[in-house]
Amino acid sequence: DDVEMDFTSILRACLRDPDAGARERAARGLWDSEDRALVRPFIEVMLKDESRAARAAAATALTKFAEMASEGKTSRRDGDRIREALMSVIERGEDDLETRRRAIEAVACFNSERVRAIIQDAYADSEARLRRSAIYAMGKSSDEAWMPAVMREMRSEDPAMRFEAATACGMLGGESAVPHLAGMLDDDDREVQLAATRALGAIGGGAARTALARAIRLGDSAIEEAAEEALAEIEFDENPIGFRFQ
Repeated sequence: DDVEMDFTSILRACLRDPDAGARERAARGLWDSEDRALVRPFIEVMLKDESRAARAAAATALTKFAEMASEGKTSRRDGDRIREALMSVIERGEDDLETRRRAIEAVACFNSERVRAIIQDAYADSEARLRRSAIYAMGKSSDEAWMPAVMREMRSEDPAMRFEAATACGMLGGESAVPHLAGMLDDDDREVQLAATRALGAIGGGAARTALARAIRLGDSAIEEAAEEALAEIEFDENPIGFRFQ
């Protein structure tokens, strides 16, 4: 209830709890931590825990550190350790689908030839959840070469896939996607509408502003709030120190 309180030490201790549910919830609670001391415990849980849910949660929690490593914000040793642990989960071919797909999403930001092949294989898979993770990973890679595939999935019959495609467009930041995202504001699925709204805020520009202004008038309070937040994000990105020139 209090976002100012820091439970990191408690959650870290709970990664070793005898109860599998506690270990899973501990990993989920630490998803945004930047404490590099968590790298080894997360890897151990992901590779060795008996609970599939705990392993998947640890793979998701490693996403933050994978991002930091790809941006040069961790040691090379930590980056190599994270990448190879995620790769081992993906490539050993076990039937733990949830952990594997979360590992694919996490490793995407390294964006090497090996990673691109993993994303392509996941996208070609017959398993719908793997294909959705592949689309998310395309966005996470920041590689605009994936944009045609992402935009194609914006027309998918599967709302969950359209959601991932809209989210990926926001991460890739391609202004060519703005008209398509604007059209998704009228999607039958509210979560898709919200994803498109957030993506427009991430991309920015005049066309995105116009679409978001229309979203505010749709009469849905959740979308209106998301559109206002997206417009504020665009305003901040364009003028981060708040100066207004006459």
